[in-house]
Amino acid sequence: MKKSFKLSLVLSFVAMTVLYSCKPNQPTNVAVTGVAIDIQEKSIAVGENFTIVATVSPSNASNKDVTWASSNPEIATVDNGTVVGVAPGNAKVTVKTADGGMTATCNVTVIENSVESKRGVLLEDFTADWCGPCYQGMKNIQRVIKNFEFGQAILVCHHIDDNFAISESAILANAYKVTGIPAFMVNRTPGIGEAGILFHPGYLTKAMIDKQLAMENSVLISLKTTYSDSSKELKVNVSGKLLKDFPNARLNVYLVQDSIVAKQAGGGNNYAHRNALRGVLSKGGAWGEPLGITTGDYSKQYKYTIPEKIGKFATDISKMYVVAFVADHLSTTAADMPKNIVHNATIKKIK
Repeated sequence: MKKSFKLSLVLSFVAMTVLYSCKPNQPTNVAVTGVAIDIQEKSIAVGENFTIVATVSPSNASNKDVTWASSNPEIATVDNGTVVGVAPGNAKVTVKTADGGMTATCNVTVIENSVESKRGVLLEDFTADWCGPCYQGMKNIQRVIKNFEFGQAILVCHHIDDNFAISESAILANAYKVTGIPAFMVNRTPGIGEAGILFHPGYLTKAMIDKQLAMENSVLISLKTTYSDSSKELKVNVSGKLLKDFPNARLNVYLVQDSIVAKQAGGGNNYAHRNALRGVLSKGGAWGEPLGITTGDYSKQYKYTIPEKIGKFATDISKMYVVAFVADHLSTTAADMPKNIVHNATIKKIK
C-alpha cells in the first residue's frame, strides 16, 4: 500500500510537471515608451485641413491607443489626427498615448483665406527685344502660366541691353551669370529646370510651378495699393508675417507694366511685351531691403509718382502692377547664390 501510494504521488507530480511545461507562454505586456508625429509645425488657411500621423513606440507596444486635443478649438480643431483651420490664430495640437501618457505636439498657425496669404511663385525671365529665341521662349511661358489663377504664377521680365532695360535687371543678370538669353528662374531656386538656378524657358512646365505652390507657406504677404489720377502718386503698403526664423530675408517691391507694344525679334514691330520690369520701389536696389525682423510681423510703405514715360515707353497705369516678394539674400558669392531663394510673392493690379 505504501509503495503504491508513493508511486501514485510520483506519477501525479510528473504529470503536473508535464502539463505545466506544455502550457503556451503567457502574454507579456509591452509598455509604450514614446510617440512621434510626422508634422511638428504647419500653417493653413481658414477652412483648410491636414492630417497628422502619430507613431507609437515600440512597434510591438501592447496598447497603441491615442487621444488628440487642440489647445484652442476656436482656432483649430482636431479629430483622429485631422486638423481643420477655424479662425486666424495659433493653436497647439497634441497627441497623447493611453499607456504611459506620452505626448507630441504640432504648432498650428491659421491664416486668413485670401489671395495674399496664399503662395505665389515668382517667375523671372531674362530677355531682350533683339533676341529671337526669347520670342519662342515667351510662347511656352504663356502656355504654362495660363493654367494658373491670377497671383499664383507671377511673371517679371528682366530686359538686357535693350530699350526696356533698367539697372537692377543688369545687376541681377551679372550676379546670376547670365551669359545667354533667354534664361529663366523659378523662385530663384536651384535644381528646378536643371542642376543650376537658370534654365531655358522652353523647358518650363506646369509641374515645376505646382511643386513650388505645394510647399509649406512660411512667409505671408499682404499687398495694398492706392493711386491718385490727379497727382499720379502711387502708395503701396506691404505687410505680412515670417512664420519661421529668416535672418536673411529681404522685401522686394517691383513695378511692372504689361503689354507694351514695340518691336520684338521674331515677333514683329507690334509685339506686346509682357510684364516688363519698369522700376524698383524697395530700398536696397536689386536685392531688396531688410525687414528689420527675423521672425514675426513686418510692414513697409512706399510712395512713387508714376512718370509719363519710363525710358522710351509711355506708362499706362491700367496695365501696371506691383509685385512684392520676400527672398533671402546672403551675398552674391558662388556659394551663397543658391541660397538666395524666394519664399513667397504676390502681385496686385494698380488700377
